[in-house]
Amino acid sequence: MDDSSAIKVGGVQLSIEMPLFVAACVAALIAVFGEPGSVSVGAFVFAVLGLVPWVLEVRGRRLNQMLFLAMTIIPAAVLVIVVGNPGGLFPAMVSVVWVTRRSSRAVVTIGVVAAAGMTIACALLRPSEFEGEIYFLGGIGVSWLAGMLLRRQTTLVDEIREAAERERQHAAVEERTRIAREVHDVIAHSLTVTILNVTGARRALTNDPQRAAAALERAEAIGRESLDSIRQVVGLLRDPNGVAKVFGDYDERPLPQISDIPTLIAQFRDGGMRVDAVFEVGDVDVGAMTSLAAFRLLQEAMTNALQHAPGKPVSLRVVFNSCDAAIHVEVENQMSESMPQRRPGLGLIGMAERVRTAGGSIKIGPTADDTWLVVADLPVNLVKEPL
Repeated sequence: MDDSSAIKVGGVQLSIEMPLFVAACVAALIAVFGEPGSVSVGAFVFAVLGLVPWVLEVRGRRLNQMLFLAMTIIPAAVLVIVVGNPGGLFPAMVSVVWVTRRSSRAVVTIGVVAAAGMTIACALLRPSEFEGEIYFLGGIGVSWLAGMLLRRQTTLVDEIREAAERERQHAAVEERTRIAREVHDVIAHSLTVTILNVTGARRALTNDPQRAAAALERAEAIGRESLDSIRQVVGLLRDPNGVAKVFGDYDERPLPQISDIPTLIAQFRDGGMRVDAVFEVGDVDVGAMTSLAAFRLLQEAMTNALQHAPGKPVSLRVVFNSCDAAIHVEVENQMSESMPQRRPGLGLIGMAERVRTAGGSIKIGPTADDTWLVVADLPVNLVKEPL
């Protein structure tokens, strides 16, 4: 069993080995000096021999548990049976605590039986001098119980550490997923709109150079904005505290929010996309998570419409539903006959994850009218003003 439990004394973590080692030393002293006239060279020698495995364990030498039991029980047995010193049962009790805490069931059984056997043997060999066998047997039982409690404590500590590690790994996976979702949304949107503007510039280059230049300027501006956004996300990856200060002041820009949706719609319209938009949110404070989720949801839905159904009109609604206290986002576009029906990809999965993280609901898929529909409701926590 892994030796991972510890005792905190005065704010300092101590391994459980040290208190048990001290208990073994005290038990050895009791065995030698416990009774008047019981002090002898033999008692002293075997009491010290019984401490050797404890010293090795404290110094970091992990002994085989059967060997440890033999090195502690045999000197104790000699003290009790040969020397005739019942005090040798105290080191045996501490040994029972140790092996019960760390060893297999077979070793524990051998240790308990050996300690009980020493007690019974001492009572049979010297019945007139030893009358406390019942108390010593009870002490062996208490030692076994103490070892089981320490064993359970060690198991619980290991389980708590494993649970904490799993939680840490789960949090790390969630954070990586969140950042990957941000990178996907930024790159997908910026590349799609940039390509849209470049395509428009290429077509207008011969007949309308000014219009082509304006489209290229928009593509350049969007590219720079997306580059700054990617740097901001990469800054989150590099900073363990989640504060992006690696790449300069532009990393301090706030993430997009619901109030930036009109600007997002204008970018698509400037690129030549036909968008019929209704944006009626008002002054409702929707919260940072809901605000970002609404913006990214609309950004991904419009990017998908542009990729999979180029040239088709898009209708969208972003309104505040006061009855449900939620932001209602709806994006619908005609499906292109030349494109196969879309299959769920990273973008659709990312949209669903964002909405679920914000506590909302979402439906994505084709309709009976051969359109592609994205509908989501993001809850808003409304705080009533005091009267």
